[in-house]
Amino acid sequence: MNRLKQMFNNCAKDGLSMILGLVLMLPGLVTAKESYSFAVVPQYSASETYRVWQPIISYLNKHLSFSLQLETTPDIESFEKQCQRGIFDFAFVNPYHTLWLHEALGYVPVLTDLQSQVNGIIVSRKGAGISQVTQLAGMQLVFPSPNSLGASMMIRRDLTERFQLSFYPRYVKSHSSVYLNVALGMAEAGGGVQKTLERQPAHIRDKLQVIYRTENFPSHPIIVHPRVPDVIRETVVAELLKLSQNDEFRALLRNVPVNQLGPVSFSDYKPLQQSGLEAYYEEQR
Repeated sequence: MNRLKQMFNNCAKDGLSMILGLVLMLPGLVTAKESYSFAVVPQYSASETYRVWQPIISYLNKHLSFSLQLETTPDIESFEKQCQRGIFDFAFVNPYHTLWLHEALGYVPVLTDLQSQVNGIIVSRKGAGISQVTQLAGMQLVFPSPNSLGASMMIRRDLTERFQLSFYPRYVKSHSSVYLNVALGMAEAGGGVQKTLERQPAHIRDKLQVIYRTENFPSHPIIVHPRVPDVIRETVVAELLKLSQNDEFRALLRNVPVNQLGPVSFSDYKPLQQSGLEAYYEEQR
């Protein structure tokens, strides 16, 4: 974690920005705004992220006296760079993002999907003759990005440390691109997560098989920047929990997919500190 903290310290070279950021975080000096940003880690393309999440945000806004504005980024690297600057008020992030954003900037996890956990999967193309992890030695494997938790970091750790395999990673920006590359025979295998695999079109999904699964961690949470007033944070959390009992809103959440929203805290993600994944995190510059 010290390396990650130093990374954020290096990002804060503009003295004025640092002062303004600190002022915004001081309790009692923040007043409620009319609009707050809500960002989503790009597991899919920006257009697909917008298609899935904008109806959720629009539905929620009907029940708020302020509004949330959906923010999308083209890839995980761009998303992380903006996270490092503390730009987003609310964000839907992977569990490892939760760890370093909490420690570096004070983001607080508030809600997650209680019915699912994150684990990485390796997929290969059916009929290509690859059904065992040990067959991947020396091959080129595709991943969404270096810092996708389940789809990249956990898999690269397991291949390196558990199986002691050498391989050549290639990063293709999104989970969907991983599955497409493998299905078309442009890569021998690739990393993803079960939720995103299930969302693929049948003609892609049916060409793939899962040959490995990593351990489980708590699922992606919604996190909140400490500058957001308590009353705003609590209102969003309460309204999301209330709406998640509504059949129409639950149907929208299943597109993420999220099955059962429930409260979560930073303590639920602390085990990641002993996961050894820091060695597989690549700093974005």
